[in-house]
Amino acid sequence: MTFPLLIQHRHVHLSCQDARRLFGDHEFHKDVSLAQRGQFVAKESVGVIGKLGELSQVKILGPVREKTQVELSASDAAAIGIRAPIRHSGDLVKAGSCKLTGPLGSIRVPSCVIVCARHLHVDPKTAKKLKIKNHEVVSVASVKRPHIRLDHVLVRVHPTFFPEFHLHQDEVAELWLQSGELFSICS
Repeated sequence: MTFPLLIQHRHVHLSCQDARRLFGDHEFHKDVSLAQRGQFVAKESVGVIGKLGELSQVKILGPVREKTQVELSASDAAAIGIRAPIRHSGDLVKAGSCKLTGPLGSIRVPSCVIVCARHLHVDPKTAKKLKIKNHEVVSVASVKRPHIRLDHVLVRVHPTFFPEFHLHQDEVAELWLQSGELFSICS
């Protein structure tokens, strides 16, 4: 079975509380639906400020989450002076901190910035078929260029997930990969 590559761009997941502090009682407007059912890119964006600068118009991914999480590439984080560890989504212990700006002002958010580790989204039916489990670590290879092999890929299984392989921009650039390129799990 093959999985299309999705290049992860910088984005922000806001908690309900932080969304209210930055936007008030505003409902985010869907710009683009994502393959992961129920998730979307909002038309709204925020600024992400570090010690050395700001990334403006960073897109918000909805819906709101329990905790605010900012996902940047390593080069984005370094450019604005944020120490962001490579982590799996949701692992925010000792993550980088930043200031976020929106229409109602700015807020400081501690332990929220990560460089998202490579991961593979699959639904339970696909996981069962491939005999893989949630949080298992696998290796994948490009179908078109099998010499491109990536290890330490976290499997994430959820009923709303669509099979997709996610890498951040720095890894994609280093290997000259394109969104949509197909990968398969190595045996």
